[in-house]
Amino acid sequence: MSEKQSNHSNLNILLLIGVAAITFILLGARFFQLNITQSSHGEDLVEYIEDSQDPRSSIIEAKRGTIYDIQGQPIAIDTTSYSMYAVLQGGNGYDAVEDRDYTAKVLSNYIDMTRDEVLDILLNYEAIQVEFGTAGRNISQETRDAIEEENLPGVYFVSQSSRQYVNDYFSSHLIGYASKQEQNNSWMPTADILTGQIGIESAYDAELSGQNTIENNPDLVERTRTLLGEDIYLTLDSRLQHYMEELLDYSYNKYQPEEMSAYLVEVETGKLLTAAQRPTFNLNTREGIETQWTNQLVEEVYEPGSTMKILTQGTAYDMGVYEPNELVETGSTEIEDVTVRDYNLYGWGPITFDEGLSRSSNVTIVELIRRIGLDNWTDQLTEFGFGQTTESGLANEATGTVEFDNPVSATMSGFGQGFATTPIQLLQAFTSIANDGKMMKIQYLNGIGENNEFQPIEINQPISEEAADHIVDLMVNTVNEEYGTAQEYSVPGVQIAAKTGTAQIANPDGLGYLEGANDYYFSVVSFFPADDPKYMLYFSMKRPTNDHNLMGSQILAEIFRPFVEYVSVYE
Repeated sequence: MSEKQSNHSNLNILLLIGVAAITFILLGARFFQLNITQSSHGEDLVEYIEDSQDPRSSIIEAKRGTIYDIQGQPIAIDTTSYSMYAVLQGGNGYDAVEDRDYTAKVLSNYIDMTRDEVLDILLNYEAIQVEFGTAGRNISQETRDAIEEENLPGVYFVSQSSRQYVNDYFSSHLIGYASKQEQNNSWMPTADILTGQIGIESAYDAELSGQNTIENNPDLVERTRTLLGEDIYLTLDSRLQHYMEELLDYSYNKYQPEEMSAYLVEVETGKLLTAAQRPTFNLNTREGIETQWTNQLVEEVYEPGSTMKILTQGTAYDMGVYEPNELVETGSTEIEDVTVRDYNLYGWGPITFDEGLSRSSNVTIVELIRRIGLDNWTDQLTEFGFGQTTESGLANEATGTVEFDNPVSATMSGFGQGFATTPIQLLQAFTSIANDGKMMKIQYLNGIGENNEFQPIEINQPISEEAADHIVDLMVNTVNEEYGTAQEYSVPGVQIAAKTGTAQIANPDGLGYLEGANDYYFSVVSFFPADDPKYMLYFSMKRPTNDHNLMGSQILAEIFRPFVEYVSVYE
């Protein structure tokens, strides 16, 4: 090869190397622009991809946490369904329906519409896209998959999450419900997010809804949104709750009271095992919610009646203000200018204070309050948790009050009149009687997410163990002795400690109380088995309108006995 040819060859090689270097630099710059700055020709590629996203790419909707009972059985779960629509004018990545007649024929095999009805919708030449009414909503995963296998151009689906409750009626006001709330997002189509409205669904909405996260796949073709909600575990027991709901249905329909409630508590831990009320509502359809929005457990404030006497008597026993065999005259007594009478008006002559509890004497309780002293008694009500929140975490929890404007109301509070409380306050205070004087916080939450180890909370010890045990014995007498007012609550094979209550109802139109034959708030608190209480069962009923010639205590006993038997066998 000549020197001239060699120089020419070297020049070509250098030229090729230069072109390759320039190309590499340009490609590197382009790679940097696409992957680091994510822009091209002044266009934000992230925004562009989001705007032109493949309509068939998936948008993962919110996954709300599941609510479980104490046995791990689901109570509230998320379900996914689909809505179908058809694109009639394609563009922006969307295919349009090609053969409208064929598409109508195929779709009519899968949704509740005839071929002609579907075709009528598809023949709308002015619309860009169309939907298929109720027939095109709530489509199952199986149906959606079957339609997609037909490969119909222009037919698309949007996933929708909905909240489903395993049982229509299941502690409805405590569980609450979640419903769709419209959310506008800049990076995805408008989505409806499930949001808790009342009850636990509302109180723990943040935990159930979780945190927003954005996930991008490597080639930036698809962007998805996931709400990772925590699961919640409750102390409610589904099997016990189901039976409680059945019994309340029976009694509520038969005797037609204004309200009823029923709660079962594990006294040593404060776990709320059942919580039911009437009126109630259907968790899935919301039918009945307009009748009563109130969660009676924490929002209902009422005068509890004679069930309060067990707390009064326990306090008096602890303070040593009466002797075991000391007699007191019954029938009537005076508080300032007010006469307080026993329920039989004439009393039983002179009886002991302990017998007075079993007979549910108002007069003996008034005498005990005198000896305790009003200031000491008011302080003791605070120790029992009245007049203050239980910190249940539920919305609109009422506190009642222990601030009395006259000595009459303060004294009458000893037998459950003249002051107001909530069921959860009563349940919490009553745990001290059944639990050796230790008052336990009433809890319905067993755990959240992986942290589901229940922790009992002892609030304080308002009475001694000796006083608590003594009151339980007196409550056994109330059931077993011929003079006891709770004889209807005897259950074969189970030793029951019980105390009934019959409270007057304040007149909503003025001073005083309602005076009708059934204008009372009937209740019963019980502990069983009485020799070592494990459970506390509380029933209440307000103003039955069809009593079938039965007393309030007899009406409640009809559902009390079978439930106690069921719990005893269930163990």
